[in-house]
Amino acid sequence: MKKILVVFLSLSSVCSFSQKKNTPFSVTYNKNIETYFLAEILSAEHRRNNKDFELYKIKECSVYEPVVKKALQKYSRLKNSKIAVSTAELNDVLMEKYGSGNDVLMKPLMYHKEFPAVDWLNDYHFENNNLTREQNKEATDLIKNYISDLSRFYIQENIGQFFKENESFYNGGIEEYNKQIPAGFTAAMERFYGESFNAYTIIISPMMMWPIEDNEGRGIAAEVVLKSGAKNIYEIASPFVRVQKTAEFGYDNQFQARFLSVHEFGHSFVNKEIYKNKEQLTRFKDLFEKSKLKEVMIKTGGYGDYQTCVAEHLVRLGEIETARIQKDEERVKRLQEYHLKNNFIFIPLLEEKLKDYNSNRKKYKTFGDFVPRLLEAFENSSVEFINDELKKVKK
Repeated sequence: MKKILVVFLSLSSVCSFSQKKNTPFSVTYNKNIETYFLAEILSAEHRRNNKDFELYKIKECSVYEPVVKKALQKYSRLKNSKIAVSTAELNDVLMEKYGSGNDVLMKPLMYHKEFPAVDWLNDYHFENNNLTREQNKEATDLIKNYISDLSRFYIQENIGQFFKENESFYNGGIEEYNKQIPAGFTAAMERFYGESFNAYTIIISPMMMWPIEDNEGRGIAAEVVLKSGAKNIYEIASPFVRVQKTAEFGYDNQFQARFLSVHEFGHSFVNKEIYKNKEQLTRFKDLFEKSKLKEVMIKTGGYGDYQTCVAEHLVRLGEIETARIQKDEERVKRLQEYHLKNNFIFIPLLEEKLKDYNSNRKKYKTFGDFVPRLLEAFENSSVEFINDELKKVKK
């Protein structure tokens, strides 16, 4: 589930912590993201789709996510407000008409200057390569109009005061997350992928609701291309530890923090390469539908699209290789076991193929150069192989 360091003398700029001095990595929070998730809380009763789950999230997360509880106490009076209704409608339309969830809203929220600003950092466009140009234009207009309304809501309801009141909690969450991150992990990712970005930012989101079990949270990737052409990439992270006492902030789990950070940043390296080579996956598209893989991937993480399935495999491959570059063999082993347990059955094949990449970096200067070779693992598979491997995981 990002980093545009706008120089506002506010909590979001004062409270950034760096992985290492003079590196392009930081941890912060963003008022646009938090205001959106506040509006999402208020919208639950107006949803046509997933209403029961949205209401369940409120009931569950308000118990151990202090910011959610405080937001409900302060803003429940706005459950029938214009922004509550429009937030529900936006999410329902995105799902029904464009096949998208709320994750697609993180990118435009980061493209907009941080509230209370009312303008944009750069021109934003919704892009889904499964949709027509007209549909993408419709979705772009829908989202931009909504975010303009959200900005007005922030100003009219003085939402900034809420962040001032909870400044110490946001500061604590930023510091807590930052403690979990291995030094130099962005450099290790750049070495593996053979390219780099302008800045890497973790956006903690204590307002994002995600039921916490086994210290697993939700991360969402986003990226912003600035007018200069530089690209900043982000991970928006829900809490993944239940807060039970003072001096806990929801991010004190090293494995999950490292997994989410490397994973979500990895999407900015990987996704564009999958979409660029999607014509090479015509056979796998059929295998994905006919085998049990689609059903399993939906249950695993809502990955109901064959391109998404491939991207999720390659991003996880990148996590393992990043840990290996950092000589963290314990993390390598744990990630291998964790991803196989979660049905990412192509990982062993991909690791084997990757040996050629690692030993021929003069030929394959970037990960993107080697992606067509990795896609062979999917394209040359079979329904029988896929189903057999899934059975092994169950055992």
